[in-house]
Amino acid sequence: MPLAKRHNQTPTNKTLNALASDLGIVTIAAVIILGVYLIDTITPLGEPVWLLYFIPLVLSYWSERVYAIPTVCIVTLLFLVGGFIVSPQGIEVSQAMIYRFTFFLFFISASIILWTIRRRQLL
Repeated sequence: MPLAKRHNQTPTNKTLNALASDLGIVTIAAVIILGVYLIDTITPLGEPVWLLYFIPLVLSYWSERVYAIPTVCIVTLLFLVGGFIVSPQGIEVSQAMIYRFTFFLFFISASIILWTIRRRQLL
């Protein structure tokens, strides 16, 4: 690629390159986690808004940081518990706990699988 084309990028290309960088991925994942948490605290228990927490987990797969996936997993699980505590009641608490615990198990399993795949790629 000629040097002139590399330095004269359009604003759209600059934005896309910034979002595709490691800092961009981390920022987008953090914003999504906070957004899902805010939605989770507004909606009553029983609404499966917390399924959206899979988005930042998948995004963290493309981060250059080796511990991005476990970090996103731990932070997300903390927000999952916080959302459970703060959310207004919709369904019975015991049923909501079963739903969240099931998601908890699936989320940890997906995190372990993604982290294993990512670590094998780096070796």
